[in-house]
Amino acid sequence: MNRFLTTTAMIALALASASVSVRAADVKEVQMLHWWTFGGEAAALNVLKQDLSKEGFAWKDVPVAGGGGDAAMTALKAMVAAGTYPTASQMLGYTVLDYAEAGVMGDLTETAKKEGWDKSVPAALQKFSVYDGKWVAAPVNVHSVNWLWINKAVMDKIGGTQPKTFDEL
Repeated sequence: MNRFLTTTAMIALALASASVSVRAADVKEVQMLHWWTFGGEAAALNVLKQDLSKEGFAWKDVPVAGGGGDAAMTALKAMVAAGTYPTASQMLGYTVLDYAEAGVMGDLTETAKKEGWDKSVPAALQKFSVYDGKWVAAPVNVHSVNWLWINKAVMDKIGGTQPKTFDEL
């Protein structure tokens, strides 16, 4: 089943210009571009806000509503092009690597080493968090992109059973 499982990390990233390194200690307000604007997602984001506040940082929401983040990524692209990008942004998997390759990601390596991320973050997620030997992203949530939902009421009505393997499906 693992060969059918594709994991995408939803990641908060520190963004920095190619010429200026932004360190968390230098930033007293964190602007966070995200699409967690409703229900449980907003509640989860509030936990991150509270944790940041305990560290002495102000949080400035840069919300862009819309399910999978396409609108937020469009907004981020425009912000980066204009040179007015946020301190951090929610991103998905390979998008992280694209921005890292472009040289607009901050270096989180010092924090990652101090907190042992190399031991606590699974290798599959480090693939989207480390670029050119530097930590550029901090995974905060993981979703699988290949979910399949089965309507139990319909299955019961037709006498069907939940498949246990891909072949049964």
